[in-house]
Amino acid sequence: MLTSEDHRQLAERCIRLAKESTKPSVAEHLMTLAANYLELAERALSLREPATAVRRQHIKLMQKE
Repeated sequence: MLTSEDHRQLAERCIRLAKESTKPSVAEHLMTLAANYLELAERALSLREPATAVRRQHIKLMQKE
């Protein structure tokens, strides 16, 4: 089973790939996938930490764009 950190890393990878994509439809699908991975990370973290931790990480990640 993947950890919250695994899901977060997959989300980051999707975001990087979306930024590099020359096809808007591919970029959009990758960003949707990234959002899904972040949701899974949040669910995994909710067992151990408040969900706001993942949201803060997501905001920081999006600010780097």
